Amino acid sequence: MPQHLTGIDHCVILVRELDAAAATWRRLGFTLSPRGYHSAHMGTANHTIMLQDDYFELLGVVAPTEQNAPFRADIARGEGLSAVALQTDDADKACAEIRGMGIAASDVVAFARPVDLPGGGKGEAAFRVTHFPDDTLPGLHLFVCGQLTRDTVWIPELLEHPNGALGLAALVMACADPEAMAARWAKVFGRDAVAAIPGGARVNTGKTQVELLAPAAVAARYPGVPIDTGRDRLVGLAIRVADLGKARAALSAGKAPWRESEGRTVVPPADASGTLVEFVT
Repeated sequence: MPQHLTGIDHCVILVRELDAAAATWRRLGFTLSPRGYHSAHMGTANHTIMLQDDYFELLGVVAPTEQNAPFRADIARGEGLSAVALQTDDADKACAEIRGMGIAASDVVAFARPVDLPGGGKGEAAFRVTHFPDDTLPGLHLFVCGQLTRDTVWIPELLEHPNGALGLAALVMACADPEAMAARWAKVFGRDAVAAIPGGARVNTGKTQVELLAPAAVAARYPGVPIDTGRDRLVGLAIRVADLGKARAALSAGKAPWRESEGRTVVPPADASGTLVEFVT
């Protein structure tokens, strides 16, 4: 793995309507940040779902801009996991490192959003990001996110979730040719990060695994759960929890339509903004 890419920082679930999506994820037992608005040139707003060392966000387009054109194209195809942000200790050094690998990373862009602080007052969450070319990994946008203000992003009050969520355990990607897709991931993380698994391959990005599965393997893993595997795309998000019983109790309390599938505690994509959600210990 490159020196200045240190794992997955967060992933992005693209949604059509932020208020409706926020209500959905609260039903699943998550604590959400207040809506945050990004810089004007981004034209987007979000709710973050903060975990111990990483997070995911619900992202919506609030004003069309050149910067969010790829997200608008994605949402036309449907809600769901759309982007993965890689963690870095220095976005500028990561950009130089990626270019040194022969990958045409974009120039680093700075942006920020205001943050409502507990107990009143405002802060700012600031970032520096660089993007991989769109064709690096078909089916998702890949970028590097340098967190400049961790204290206004990882706010303690946002880390407590009724379902006991602790972190991102894995991302699940459906792909017609897992071996070919694994080769693309290896260009970013190195060949040693990729290993074969039944039905596909696993990419070790650090604390979060990415599982690349053929459509038949996805169907076998989650029998009876409708999942769109008609194109290469991220279809699932596994959330690490301390206690599955607590997670199930929170799902039931929120009247969320969860189910057991082959011993797995899952929420179907239709009930989670186009994303299969699995709870694991």
